[in-house]
Amino acid sequence: QFSRSSHHDLAAIAKHKMTQLAFASCDRVPRNLTCVRYLVFLRIATLAALLQTLLAWTKLDSPAFILGVSSCRPRWPGFSGVSRVPALQAGADAATSWRIPKPTLSEERWDFWPVLPIAPYERRRTLRQELVPGQLWSFDQKQGIYYVHVPIRMTVYRLRTRRGLLVYAPVAPTGECVKLLRELEAMHGAVAYIVLPTLAVEHKYVVGPFARAFPTAEIWVCPGQFSVPPLPLEFLGFPSDRLRTLPQDPDDASVPEDWRREQIEFRVLGPIGKDLPVGYAEVALYIRPLRAMLVTDLLLSVPRNIPAIIKEDPRGLVFHSRNGTTAPAETSPEALARGWRRICIFSLLFGTTAIDVQSVPEVLLEGLAPDAQELGWGGVYPVKYVDDWEKTFESLAGGDKPGLLVPPILSELILNRYLASDVWPFIESISESWSDLEVVIPAHFAAPVSAGVKDVRGAFWRAFGRPPSGEIVLPWPFAELGNEVPKGPQPLEEDLLFIRNIDSFLTLLGALDKPERLTYMAGFEADKNMRTS
Repeated sequence: QFSRSSHHDLAAIAKHKMTQLAFASCDRVPRNLTCVRYLVFLRIATLAALLQTLLAWTKLDSPAFILGVSSCRPRWPGFSGVSRVPALQAGADAATSWRIPKPTLSEERWDFWPVLPIAPYERRRTLRQELVPGQLWSFDQKQGIYYVHVPIRMTVYRLRTRRGLLVYAPVAPTGECVKLLRELEAMHGAVAYIVLPTLAVEHKYVVGPFARAFPTAEIWVCPGQFSVPPLPLEFLGFPSDRLRTLPQDPDDASVPEDWRREQIEFRVLGPIGKDLPVGYAEVALYIRPLRAMLVTDLLLSVPRNIPAIIKEDPRGLVFHSRNGTTAPAETSPEALARGWRRICIFSLLFGTTAIDVQSVPEVLLEGLAPDAQELGWGGVYPVKYVDDWEKTFESLAGGDKPGLLVPPILSELILNRYLASDVWPFIESISESWSDLEVVIPAHFAAPVSAGVKDVRGAFWRAFGRPPSGEIVLPWPFAELGNEVPKGPQPLEEDLLFIRNIDSFLTLLGALDKPERLTYMAGFEADKNMRTS
């Protein structure tokens, strides 16, 4: 990462990385725009990388943005293990120490960041937390754009019937990450299985290098893998002799016998999309001895407390705690908490009623303020917040009913098009087979999250309503929930307008299939009107 203290030759770096940069758009640019989030994501990320170099050249602080980020039952103890989170310095230094970009230590360096040029670029700090003593660990890194930093999480499980580890949703295998995992290997055996549970590029592009760091592990990938241009996974760094594809049928004979003995189960959602193979798919993994379900992007829980991996470098929190470009930078706990809540809003909704976007001339003039420039990104922060902006955050966090949320980008652009064919059968299968579920561990935001089957199906009912009668018979009595929307996280209708406008435009173009049903309260109102008409 370029900073004031950097003495790297930018031209030499560009030459050295040119080959890697050639693959920046190979692995996840959807031709049919079904996953429009990633198209926008990659375009902005490319501009971010160029802006970073420009700011470094002009001696401004380099930017850092990260995308993607609870209660737990008594049997799930509090977080422990490696968590080296520096506190802000006291006294006069506290007001300025956070402004200095964190140095990239050799063990934190991720050399393949140009393949997906998003923050924190080459500096990939890893924090390990023990979720269940001696049995389950999370490895948190972060990713994003424009200081919108959210956690991205790898989960590691210790096999019980043999020595070895299972890794779900790998993160960047930096020296620090590999060292922390080697410590577990020394106690519990080598990594035996690596699971890539999604098609998403931010999870996918690290798997090849990760697999090569653990040369005896089998690599099991979610079905439906693709790249643009079409390339075999081996060309993207996956070792062919150890590569396997998870079957749609969890009882298929190809599933490792170890998993059966360990009572490790899985279900596949998808692939779904208008023009397959380009589409969306995800594998949920269930560890029955721990009553824990691992998911990637399908569900999340927005925490009120700032995740440790985000807090270790507070510049993003300070950046978003301001109200406009020229607002003073604050480092109080209240300001950092405010910054985190606004990051959550941006990362999940993009455009909302919580903000007023400033005009371009106003932004450029305010961005010339010397103090603002020291924040990075030239100090440009083109939004101001309305007085009641926090109600948007509360809707995502669930207010006094925290819980699980289907990310709006999935509910509005993907899942609501394949409810009868894929989504409801998937939820039915989970509810029937994993009825003793107690904990959900998402790959983003908070984890672990105390949740059972009722909480999982409640998140989907809030988003999509009850399954239509006659199309599918579900094994749970939905009537027990009554006719009201189950309480929990639910975006405000007005805050979904931005994503819904994208949805309407892409549907009109023919890039997306037509939705089967409107989501959230709009869907419930449409159902009500249909019943009364």
